[in-house]
Amino acid sequence: MALSLSGNQLNSVFSIKGDDENSATYALGWALAQSTAFAKLLLEEVFDSEINVSSLVVELQKHGTDGGYTDIELHAGHQFHAVLEAKKGWEVANTTQLERYLHRLHDSSAHKLVFISVSKSNREHAKSKLPTHLDGVNVIHFSWTDLQTLAVKASKKTANFEEKLWLRQLIKHLGAYMSMNRESSNKVYVVAISNGKIKESGYPWIDVVEKDRRYFHVIGNNWPKEPPNYIGFRYQGKLLSIHHIDSFDIIENLNATNKNWPITSADHFVYSLSPPIKPAVEMKSGNVFGPGHDWCAIDTLLSGAYKTVSEARDETKKRLALPE
Repeated sequence: MALSLSGNQLNSVFSIKGDDENSATYALGWALAQSTAFAKLLLEEVFDSEINVSSLVVELQKHGTDGGYTDIELHAGHQFHAVLEAKKGWEVANTTQLERYLHRLHDSSAHKLVFISVSKSNREHAKSKLPTHLDGVNVIHFSWTDLQTLAVKASKKTANFEEKLWLRQLIKHLGAYMSMNRESSNKVYVVAISNGKIKESGYPWIDVVEKDRRYFHVIGNNWPKEPPNYIGFRYQGKLLSIHHIDSFDIIENLNATNKNWPITSADHFVYSLSPPIKPAVEMKSGNVFGPGHDWCAIDTLLSGAYKTVSEARDETKKRLALPE
């Protein structure tokens, strides 16, 4: 048996709300409210001490006098109070965002106070972006993978059937949210490669792709916040190659990784590229200029049915009903 919504298969009850950040946060809050084992595992890791969750209150999107809405608040009388802030992709909550909700914890009667940051970012990367504490309140980070792992552990630990049911739904939903269908996407992110050289080293930009088998770009700021499955390169007015992104890292200073690469101070995705897939026939860039980057379905670039990258882009937009 299968259930779909608007043509999309639902892999868990939480998917009815979608597979975005809010759906993941709501699913997490519901599971924490339904599973004593899960709530206890999470909070004991947060506070590094034994926690009684029998009086736990879970609040989603709580509005305050600060005018904001916290993603999740967890509290239990005088025992503890936690504010959880979740972010899309590899971003983490910044200090300004956390400070906005600081008074909620300071106004609490709880003895244990904490900010919990959640995103796709692993703890090592998040540690470089988050303060360890704010005005006496500890700040701790979990990736969605960390939370999924805790849910699996709680499911094995509890003997309660309903807890197991909801935890399995959460595990499935977080799996869908974290993948965001990247691995199954046939869209290619097509970018331009400069025929110039990197300022700091004189290293040709084309060699980053062809010799190092790498590519990098800043995260966000009109660039993807999620790594694509495939990436294509335009060079000297035509499509050069398409590559599967085999893996990726997040690097702040690219030059510290490779002395030929530029000195940077913002987070970048650094992709490890598969061997190149070459187009069967020459494909000109067409009506794509300068450093423009576009999404194209992989078949539109490789089938020979379209003469230019811009035609492939336009056909992809038609298929996806995207605005021009």
